[in-house]
Amino acid sequence: MSHEWGNYPENFTPKMYWGARAILERERGRPGKALFLLPDRQSFERLVGSQRDPDTFIDWINKKVLPELRRLARDDRFYEWNDLVTIQSADGAFLCQATPKNSGGEYLYIGCWEVERR
Repeated sequence: MSHEWGNYPENFTPKMYWGARAILERERGRPGKALFLLPDRQSFERLVGSQRDPDTFIDWINKKVLPELRRLARDDRFYEWNDLVTIQSADGAFLCQATPKNSGGEYLYIGCWEVERR
């Protein structure tokens, strides 16, 4: 599984995963921090057995997850390891967890994955 970047779940292997190590940076004249993604600090993989559409997954990340994480960064929400934020899609199909992992608020490790149907 290509999970070099982000916040990968420890107790199972997701069928679809997107992760990133984002930079959290103060911007002059603005409150809180801005969240920046770098193309070479992201990973995505979809395994055989995935039950969800990858375009729907990526659309959820871009339209729901990232705007919410950016809002929380502006509110200075991310500093300590235990500053874990969990976001789930309205239909329960996808889950995202983001944490600064004791980076002192400089990085945000983001992991989003498909929730398996039972």
